[in-house]
Amino acid sequence: MIPYTKYPGLSPLFLDYLHGLPEFYPDPPTLEAAAERGRHLLSAGARPRFPPSALRFRGGAAGRLAEEFCAGRAVAVSAGHQVGLFTGPLFTLVKAFDAIHLARELTRRGVPAVPVFWALTDDHDLQEVARTARPSKEGAEILVLEGADRQNRHPVGPLPIPAGVARIVEAFRPDAKDEAGAAILEAFARRSAAGVSYGDAFAETLLDLVDPDPLLVVDPLSEAMRAPTVELFLEAARREKELRTVLRETEEKLRRAGKAVPAPVPEGFSFFAIDEDGRRRIEDLPAAVARVEAGKAWPSADVITRPALKSYLFPMAASVMGAAEIAYHAQSLPLFPVLNVTPPVLIPRTHVVLRGPAERRFAEALGVAEKDLLTAAAKPAVEVPGSGELSAIARAADEGLSALAPGLEKLDASLLGALDTTKRKVAYQLEQLAERARKAAGRREDVETGRRKRLERLLMPGGVPAERVYPPLTPLLAHGDGVRDALRRAAAEDSTRGAVVVDAGAEGASPHAR
Repeated sequence: MIPYTKYPGLSPLFLDYLHGLPEFYPDPPTLEAAAERGRHLLSAGARPRFPPSALRFRGGAAGRLAEEFCAGRAVAVSAGHQVGLFTGPLFTLVKAFDAIHLARELTRRGVPAVPVFWALTDDHDLQEVARTARPSKEGAEILVLEGADRQNRHPVGPLPIPAGVARIVEAFRPDAKDEAGAAILEAFARRSAAGVSYGDAFAETLLDLVDPDPLLVVDPLSEAMRAPTVELFLEAARREKELRTVLRETEEKLRRAGKAVPAPVPEGFSFFAIDEDGRRRIEDLPAAVARVEAGKAWPSADVITRPALKSYLFPMAASVMGAAEIAYHAQSLPLFPVLNVTPPVLIPRTHVVLRGPAERRFAEALGVAEKDLLTAAAKPAVEVPGSGELSAIARAADEGLSALAPGLEKLDASLLGALDTTKRKVAYQLEQLAERARKAAGRREDVETGRRKRLERLLMPGGVPAERVYPPLTPLLAHGDGVRDALRRAAAEDSTRGAVVVDAGAEGASPHAR
């Protein structure tokens, strides 16, 4: 694995959490803690506040899980993300595999659990959702759909994908190098066709990718979620002063501990309101409560209150999260007791580094250790072998020849001219040898620099780990459908130890996780 200390861009608060930070994170990130939380929820009779029909899933096995879950006979292992184009970055799919794997593990331990994926259909950040990227010789080529700007205020889930998506599909066409690749691209294109909503495209593509594993997808904008979401919002509104006090105290507590505050407390309330004009931060709480109670607006949680809302809507033994999400939870967890909600155990998502044939070749040629694959620092200049020895030989030769001068002069004074000529020739030849060595070292350095830059472009496009930049479509087109199995296996690794290096596209072998 690659240690998290060598995975760029992780929150320092997340790194502290991995080493134990009970002041902000009471539960250890372990299966044992999640199992204990699940047993507590089941014994308390906790159950989802919605029917099975509110969940999106595929197949009879998933349907049975939904029934057991909504009957209160199972708890959730949850993950979630924005409804990005082509499911957004690769780690979104890995989160789903994490939830599937952890739910199975809890069930094996006698705690019935189901994997649940929260699709953030109520988010309004269209600029973040309506974009994707593909690799090119210059690095990541960013592809953006028209209208993807920060002017949008409407929840993205119901918005239709514009016709410009066809241009983005064609941009990926050169990456589909055979019939299998073309079929993969067409499958993605059908799910994200013009006119399909971002929410539907996301959910259906995600279910395609995890198949045949069962996964339950939650859409917070579905009608079945409205009443229980309103319930929690009204309770939060009644406790507005207490919530604000807890948020302020937690913010100050983080600062006193020398920690950065992930999400400064907003001036308004920690909820948005959705109406015909879009989704906006609640500034006038009494007016928002009146509109919600009258059915003229729908509350939508923000990054700090969303965790409590999710656990209010359904019993959650564990929640799979990225580093930034876990950092936010330092502020979210103190809200749970105020709202009388049981928090989940936080489990870090699996971080993956896909290593294909090209990445392997460059890393081997450069002698880059696995733990240093994401290290962006340039390697020091290549030293010239023997440069010190050549200088010493040149000095010794000059001194040795000079020492012959008195004897040669006694023998024949004219020999001093020949001695000077010899000294110059020896010095010249040694300097020529040193110069040729310097040029050879320079050529080698140029080759190494080129290899290092290409390796960094593959693994860290724009200085960001590739799993955060490219959608699942990219490795599927590069290495085939077997990549999904490799990612499934990676999700079974211990995600607290570091990023998993996943070998893909090995000649004569199926992809495997290391």
